[in-house]
Amino acid sequence: MAYTALYRVYRPQTFQDVVGQEHVTVTLRNALREQRLSHAYLFNGPRGTGKTSAAKIMAKAVNCEQPQDGEPCNQCATCKAITDGSVTDVLEIDAASNRGVEEIRDIRDKVKFAPSDVKYKVYIIDEVHMLTTEAFNALLKTLEEPPSHVIFILATTEPHKLPATIISRCQRFDFHRISLREMVRRLSYICESQQVSVEEQALTLVAKMAEGGMRDALSLLDQAISYSNEKITAADIMQITGTVSQGYFSTLARSVANRDVAQVMEQFDKVMVQGKDPEQFLHDFLYYYRDMLLLKTAPHLEEIVERTMIDDQFAQVAQLYEIPHLYSAIEVCNQSLAQLKWSTYARVLVELTLVKLCQLPGQSPQQGATQSAAVSNTASGEDLAGLANRIRQLEERLAQLAQGQGLQSGQAQAEEPRKQEARRPVAAAGGGSRTPMNRVREAAMAVNEALSRQVRGQWSQILADVKKVKIQYQAWLVNGQPAAVGSDSVVVTFTSPIHCDKTMEPELKNVIERAILGVVGRPLQLLSVMEEEWQSVYQQAAQGDAQKQEEQDPFVAEAIKLVGEGLVEVKE
Repeated sequence: MAYTALYRVYRPQTFQDVVGQEHVTVTLRNALREQRLSHAYLFNGPRGTGKTSAAKIMAKAVNCEQPQDGEPCNQCATCKAITDGSVTDVLEIDAASNRGVEEIRDIRDKVKFAPSDVKYKVYIIDEVHMLTTEAFNALLKTLEEPPSHVIFILATTEPHKLPATIISRCQRFDFHRISLREMVRRLSYICESQQVSVEEQALTLVAKMAEGGMRDALSLLDQAISYSNEKITAADIMQITGTVSQGYFSTLARSVANRDVAQVMEQFDKVMVQGKDPEQFLHDFLYYYRDMLLLKTAPHLEEIVERTMIDDQFAQVAQLYEIPHLYSAIEVCNQSLAQLKWSTYARVLVELTLVKLCQLPGQSPQQGATQSAAVSNTASGEDLAGLANRIRQLEERLAQLAQGQGLQSGQAQAEEPRKQEARRPVAAAGGGSRTPMNRVREAAMAVNEALSRQVRGQWSQILADVKKVKIQYQAWLVNGQPAAVGSDSVVVTFTSPIHCDKTMEPELKNVIERAILGVVGRPLQLLSVMEEEWQSVYQQAAQGDAQKQEEQDPFVAEAIKLVGEGLVEVKE
C-alpha cells in the first residue's frame, strides 16, 4: 500500500483534534449543539492552522446521523462517506484554479437543488481571495440568501483581499498561529504513535521552523524521519532545512563582539563552503540578535524567542553586548537584507555587513572593564611627586598672568594653534550634486543622533513606501544611505552621481519626502549628496568644533581643568 504523508494521516477528524484553535472550535460546537447554524462562514488565518480541516469537520457534524455533543461520530455511513470524499453534496472547490465567473455561476445554478444523500449541501471554497471581481459579484446574492439546505464555508489566508460585501455576509472566525508548546505536544504524540525516537530539542526546532503552521511541522517531521536512521536529532533537522546551528551563531557573535574580523570571515566562509544561502544566513543572524535583545529586555518571555534556545552559551554571549549595540546590529542587518533583493553579489554584501558589525560604535562590557582597569592602574601608578611639580609650575604661571608679565608670551602661544589650522578639504573632482551645500553644512552642524538612528532603522520601510508609488522611484533611491538627520532635513549619500541628481528632481523628491513623513512622523527635507562631499562637510564641522576649543588660551584651559572654572579669573 502506498505511503501516506503524516499531515494527511493525522488530519483532525473532530473539533477536539484541532490544535490551538479553542476559540473557534468551542463556538462551532455550541452552535451545532443548539442548532444555531449560519448559512455562511469565513475561516481565515495563516497556512496550516486547521481552516480546511475545521470546514470538513463542520460538514460532517451538520450531516452526522448520531452527533455527540456538537461533534461528528465518525462511525456512521455519512461521516465515513464525507471523510472518503464520496458524498457529492459536500463539495470542496479550489478557488485558485476555479476563479472565473462561469464556475461561480455553475454553483449558483446548482444550489437550488436539494441534496441527494445528506441533510445539508456544504460548499467549501478554499483560497477564496483568488476569485475575480466578477465571480465575487456573481456569488453575492446567493451567499446572502441561500436555500435552507445549503451552507457555504469560505477559507482564505488573505482576508483583506475579500470585498467587504462578502465578509459582511459571513460569520468570521480568525485562526491563530499555533503556539510552540501546543505544537511540540502534538508532535511528541505523533512520534509516540509512529514509534519514532526523537530528541526534545529536535521537536522544539521543528516547531520553531514551522512558524505556527502544523502542516509545515508535520511535513518537516516526515522528512526528518526519512533522513534519520534510529533517532531524530537537532543536527538532522538543521541538515535537512539548511539552517545554521545556534552554537555557530554564538561563536560568530562572540567574534563580532571582540571585533575579530579575521575570525568572523573565517566562520562565514565555513557556511558558504557548505552551500548555505547568504540571504538565509543573514536572516537567521538577524533573528539571533533579535532573540538576544529579548533576553536582555524581557528575560521571562522565553516562549516568544523565535530561533534560539536559551542556554548557558547564549546567555554568556548576550553579556558581551549592550542594548544600544544590539539596536545598531539589528538595524545594519535589516538594511542589508533590504539591499540583498537588488544586489547581484549577495555574498560580498553579507561580508560587508559582517565587517560593519565588527566596527559598530560601542564595546562589550568585558572590553570596557579592561580599559577601565588599565586607566585605573595608570592613575594609581603615576608619580605623585611629578604631579606636585606640575601644580607648582601652573601656580607660578597663573601668578605671572595675574601681574601681566606673561601676557605677550601667552598671546604668542595662543596664536600658534591658529597658524597651524588645517586646510579645509575640498570636494572630490568630477562635479558635485545639485543640493545646496549650505543646507548640508547646517545639517552636519546640528545632527540629531536619535532621529538619525530612527531613520536608518526604518529606511527599508521608506523604500517600500516609495516602491508602492512607483518601482522606478525606489530603484533610484535604493543606492542611497541615510547619513545624518538635522533639525529639519535628512542627508542621504550616494556613490553614483546619476542617482544623486535624479533623487533631487522635484517630482521624485516630493515622493520621497512624503514617504519619510509617513514613516518617521515629521517632515524632513531630502538632501542628496555624493559620499565624498558629505565626508568633506562632516570633517569641516568636526574641525570647526575643535578650532573653538583651540582658540582658548592653553594656560587658562589648564588652570580650569585643575581648579575649576569658578576659581579662575583672567585680567588684561
